[in-house]
Amino acid sequence: MPFRYLGVPLAAQKLKISHYVPFVDKVAAYINAWSSATLSYAGRTELIRAVLQGVECFWLSILSIPSAVIVRIVRLCRVFLWNSKHPLVPWKDVCLPKKEGGLGFKDIKMWNLALLARTLWDIHQKESLWVQRDDSPLLKQLRWIRDKILLEAGSNDAAISRLSCWTNNGRFSISSAYNYFRDKGPLRVWASNAWHPSVVPKHAFALWLAAKSRLLTRDRLLYLDINRSCVLCGTAVETNSHLFFQCPFNSSVWGIIREWLGISRLMSTIPSALKWLKKKAREAKVKRIALACTVYYLWNIRNRKIFEDHRPCIDTVIRKIKTQVYKDTFSLYPHVLIYFEALFLGQ
Repeated sequence: MPFRYLGVPLAAQKLKISHYVPFVDKVAAYINAWSSATLSYAGRTELIRAVLQGVECFWLSILSIPSAVIVRIVRLCRVFLWNSKHPLVPWKDVCLPKKEGGLGFKDIKMWNLALLARTLWDIHQKESLWVQRDDSPLLKQLRWIRDKILLEAGSNDAAISRLSCWTNNGRFSISSAYNYFRDKGPLRVWASNAWHPSVVPKHAFALWLAAKSRLLTRDRLLYLDINRSCVLCGTAVETNSHLFFQCPFNSSVWGIIREWLGISRLMSTIPSALKWLKKKAREAKVKRIALACTVYYLWNIRNRKIFEDHRPCIDTVIRKIKTQVYKDTFSLYPHVLIYFEALFLGQ
């Protein structure tokens, strides 16, 4: 000992950090294979959620992962997501559910506790773990989880009742346990519209960053010695609110799009626009897609102005937005074609 069984190291004593190297290397191998590809933030997000966190689940369900290993895994995923050592959003916020303003990633430490809680539940079905045990590192961790539940529940019966609440038709619900252990964030009213299935993922990601004021506008680039003024108008400091709603160029784009969609409400922030769409649920299909497209293309032309010295044209931007909205909407809601024909003919 130690030796590996089904890819997992087994040992009579507590595993050392070096024993988790295959786990870290497997995650790193996936990331290295993807790093050469040109991926959007949305693509990286899906790879982390679907692949990397699936790989992690196997180890997390069997072993209590040391904090040092968790830090390494998180660092690898964070750098891969943002393609930089400077994340736009803190990892603890990224690990919140989408309805709380995050990306829905699993907090590895809390996910580890939730998966081990299933083992605690399995043992409890066969024998009592509500007595003192000191057999192995795993059982010590299970006892720690037990004591944590006991402390918050207040009694053995209440703790057992809590475990019972995490079962569904005789099966343990890991998601319920995870929701119990994880940190909670405030609900974001705008989140359901930002991440609506009708919105293209890369547009949704840009809209999410804009709603959280986390786009790299010039006022946030304090570590660079650059001009802070807006690259499109040059009249004020480039902030999130100025770029999208106060800049004369972008304000003109918004005005034309609002008139095109029949929106009379003035918009001052991305979250307020998304909240307004929440109230107009029945009418929000096209408007939701148009809002996300507009934010994405306005951010895109700003970047092209900086990196390519491209001079934007309002008519060209409007045409791109309308075409994209038409394509996205028709692919999801073919029955609105008549509505769009009226809009285009009206122009």
